[in-house]
Amino acid sequence: MKWKRIVLLAFATSLFFPITGNFTAQANSGYQVVKTKYYTSSTPFHAKNPKQNAYLWNVKHTRKLHNLKNYPNSFWTRAKTVILRKHNKSAVYYYVAGVTPKGTSNLYGYVWRGYLKPGYNPNYKVWNGLDINYFLNDKDYQRYINQSPSQSLSRKVLKLFPGTRLSLKLSQLTAYGSTLSDFQKQFTDVIINKNANYAFYNPRGKVTSANEKLSAIKSAFNAAGYDSQKRSALNGYQIGIYYESNRQKGGVLSYDDGYYAGVTVAKPLN
Repeated sequence: MKWKRIVLLAFATSLFFPITGNFTAQANSGYQVVKTKYYTSSTPFHAKNPKQNAYLWNVKHTRKLHNLKNYPNSFWTRAKTVILRKHNKSAVYYYVAGVTPKGTSNLYGYVWRGYLKPGYNPNYKVWNGLDINYFLNDKDYQRYINQSPSQSLSRKVLKLFPGTRLSLKLSQLTAYGSTLSDFQKQFTDVIINKNANYAFYNPRGKVTSANEKLSAIKSAFNAAGYDSQKRSALNGYQIGIYYESNRQKGGVLSYDDGYYAGVTVAKPLN
């Protein structure tokens, strides 16, 4: 269960799209690019108002390429920032690549940054396989788990620990396959159950259902002394989880991203 992240692919593609040239003089429009900043990682943004006309332009600002309003479920990854100036007035634009649930390609352009806000598109009902590194906070990741079709098992596992609170940081450490010492830099009383984590995978190539995986995970914790009563008593603990059951369609995702499925329970140091 290792995948190449969707946002990273969109970002890498955007760097080589033909309209990324940096021009110092813009004929016909009066706009000039006076400053450019490039990024080495892809940060997702989504439309601040998905019902508002918000256009992506070519670098000369002479042609509208796309309208954010036409892609209400999409998000946009930023490759660079440019400052455009016209008549001594400046505005900040992002050069972005669009990512749609269906894997639509060739959605590129420059958009005024005021039309965007940080984070994935919050309509997680249509999204699977999002990179765990780009969720904004615990609540954002919780919304993803609550809504995404790929998170059915995650939702079931979280119910096994009713007194815990979902932690994005703990989930990221889990996804990275972190060692106990890595966890202990930020958490204490760390509970890692290797047999439970193995149960997230399909044993020996056999495809198991979410309920079968859940049963194996529950049995592994019971065998380790964490039965229903003890799991319910873990008040003040946080829980981290990473799992994806569905892949994003449209040829966007491929294997091998270095992430690991599993669950970890621990107390924060602070």
